[in-house]
Amino acid sequence: MENQVIIIGAGSTGLSLAWRLASHGIQVQVLEANPTVGGLASTLRDGGCGMDMGPHTFFSDDRDILDTVLRLFDSPLTARPRSAKFYYEGKLLDYPLTAYSALFQMGLGSGLLAGLSFVKSRVLPRRRAAAATPEEESVEDWAIDHFGEHIYRSFFKPYTEQFWKIPCTELSSRTIPSHTQMSFINTCRLLIRRRLAKLDASLIEREMLPTYYPDSGFQEIVDGIAREAGKAGAAIRTGCRAVRISESAEGRMCVQWETGSGTVETVTGTHVVATIPLADLTRMLDPAPPADVLTSAGHLDYRALTVLGMVTERQNILGCSYMYVLNRPYNRISEMNEFGPATSPPGENVLMVEIPTLRDSPAWTASKEKLFDMCIGSLAADGFLAPGDVKRLLLARMPYAYPIYRKDYARHLRGVLDYIESRPRLFTLGRTGEFMYMDIDRCMRRAFDFADRNLARFAEASKAGGLRDES
Repeated sequence: MENQVIIIGAGSTGLSLAWRLASHGIQVQVLEANPTVGGLASTLRDGGCGMDMGPHTFFSDDRDILDTVLRLFDSPLTARPRSAKFYYEGKLLDYPLTAYSALFQMGLGSGLLAGLSFVKSRVLPRRRAAAATPEEESVEDWAIDHFGEHIYRSFFKPYTEQFWKIPCTELSSRTIPSHTQMSFINTCRLLIRRRLAKLDASLIEREMLPTYYPDSGFQEIVDGIAREAGKAGAAIRTGCRAVRISESAEGRMCVQWETGSGTVETVTGTHVVATIPLADLTRMLDPAPPADVLTSAGHLDYRALTVLGMVTERQNILGCSYMYVLNRPYNRISEMNEFGPATSPPGENVLMVEIPTLRDSPAWTASKEKLFDMCIGSLAADGFLAPGDVKRLLLARMPYAYPIYRKDYARHLRGVLDYIESRPRLFTLGRTGEFMYMDIDRCMRRAFDFADRNLARFAEASKAGGLRDES
């Protein structure tokens, strides 16, 4: 019997979708180009050490998703508070940045400037051309309007441009994470409430949900989802890179995929759900989309992720799980043993740094030794790690980690999605596939909801012709 639904990509979205569909009797085949499942939620394992693709913990305000993940584990996961800081000119600030950080932790002079700058932005707003849509508002305009120019110049501009390698004037305010999109006045209100109530937690940490982390690495979560999907009947193939998607005269979807040895095979089904980058998806469609769709897909780029891990015997290096930094070769430092002691053998630890990279930058192709030479001077100067503390190096790369929201991204995205929606047997889904920044719980929720909306049409696909999701 031919597979009914072919899913391209075995990250958290693809695996969650496979699990949900297979649990309801839908025949599913998942194709993953990498040798292991997980994508950005995977954990590199080397010599007994585990290193995630950045500092990941699981949290959710969706009780159903939270319970679903917790049930994947025989031993209960322990809830713990988030532990993150921002290292600014030798000072440790709350992260996400709060009014308390700006007014007090950055120093009295800087706090006064922050307050005055914010008042100025309220009393004498800048003259600027109004954005045609909310997505076209730049990071610069949003940050100055909501926090004042001092905090923008001190924090938002240098960190954003260090991370994205793109000027703030060219980036949409959609770039700013939702937890950061809290105006100065709102955080001041929270500060006053906290002081009156004599609460101990920081402004935004007080509002944060508890986090969970598996014993040996974040990959345990996606491995658990894959295990349940397999039990339900989904077939998951790794090391299979999709290269062509076409539709037969009979209305069957055909996906050609290539193995590491170069062998090309074909799998057929009634529908294809792709969780891969939109530019890659549109390039493999046969017949090819119109030129304007391909051009728009090419405008929807992603920032790459390069993670360098340094195995050391030192413990309790940061005093928190992870830390954001400015004016360094890296933008974030994480300590794996602060997430889970079982991520390393006894007596060892992994300190990892994330190096902002575009795929055409020298850092993307640099060796781990060269990256270490680039980073260790700053780590030593800040007192975190000396060259002699490092026993060996780990290196992980992800080419499509973060959607880049340029000011014109929305119209390009709409053009590509409109075209995909015109193909009734083709869907795109997930953080990469929908060009939408999401944490793993949101990826799971969107996958489950998509499956639930389409169960009936997928089940009847061979008779009904496979209608499109209408929501």
